[in-house]
Amino acid sequence: MIMTSSMGPDESLPTPKKKNINPYLERLASLPRIGKIKYRYNAISLFSGGGGLDLGAALAGFKVVFASDVEPEHCNTIAYNFSDCATLPVDVQQLKGAQIRKMAGVNQFDLLVGGPPCQAFSILGKRESFKDPRGKLVYEYARLVVELKPKAFVFENVPGLLTLNGGKDWLELLEYFKKETGYSLFTSRLNAADFGIPQIRKRIFIIGFRSKKAKFSFPDSLYDNPEKKSNSGKPFWLPARYALESVNGLPNQRIRPHGERVKNRYSAVPPGGRDNIDHTDRIHPDKPSGTVLVGSRAGGGRPHIHPSSPRHITVREAARLQSFPDWYVFQNTETWQYRAVGNAVPPLLAKAVCSSISKVLNRFS
Repeated sequence: MIMTSSMGPDESLPTPKKKNINPYLERLASLPRIGKIKYRYNAISLFSGGGGLDLGAALAGFKVVFASDVEPEHCNTIAYNFSDCATLPVDVQQLKGAQIRKMAGVNQFDLLVGGPPCQAFSILGKRESFKDPRGKLVYEYARLVVELKPKAFVFENVPGLLTLNGGKDWLELLEYFKKETGYSLFTSRLNAADFGIPQIRKRIFIIGFRSKKAKFSFPDSLYDNPEKKSNSGKPFWLPARYALESVNGLPNQRIRPHGERVKNRYSAVPPGGRDNIDHTDRIHPDKPSGTVLVGSRAGGGRPHIHPSSPRHITVREAARLQSFPDWYVFQNTETWQYRAVGNAVPPLLAKAVCSSISKVLNRFS
């Protein structure tokens, strides 16, 4: 089943008035829409989720020609925002390289991006690693690298993978990637806050290059933790309040209704504190938010509490914290919208990584 859309995000959407735009919103507003980007390379996406890696790759000059996720709801969001990208909702175990080439209309790929489900490794999950069926999907990712032979790939996951079983699982995974793909590998742990995103979100990356001569350096951080005593000269992490301004009238900006008891509880939670009943954190306006959470399929979700209102943050506010521009619209029910946002790699972080990859590919083109 191929999912496409005759509509797209390039349609006129309300944007914050110029006088209210802060530096962070100016940066998001400056991001070109998909149809306006000048591409040099192509890319395919696996485990696409809400499309954060896809958007970051596109902003770095990689045209996403194929995207896949097991959840049709996520593919709906990708199809809407990437209207000329072939999308396929399918279990990656059933996905074949020849099928991807046919749907994409491309034989050679420059970049493959993907973040296999992280619940098997997350500190919020059961941490069963490769015993969990979801953990084994990383091997499917490696299989498709071998079948498709892209010039480079991006593998993203949660930092918990580094410490499972005393670090043995991480070493096992790296050794498997080296042996099966033969690619040159580069690894690092990055924090979204270091790249001008008002959210503390740490992720690990494996970057692979088909060329043995490839020399890769991860992007340098742009911002610094104000609690560190350093003289880097870099500006400090951005506060969460920058992401929460001027949201009225934007897509996905629906405020969840709460009962009086919940409102009273949330009103009593101080900025940076946690509600004792549902364990929801309240955003401190002058610090980056905590990691934007996914929530459950059943709609249980735990969006953060707004710093100045006794309510959960909206999908759009969560997307802002993730660095999605306001023209990027999330589809389906609100539950799936929250899941799409929470599952995503922050686009600005993905852009920084993919831009560094582009510099390497430029040397071989």
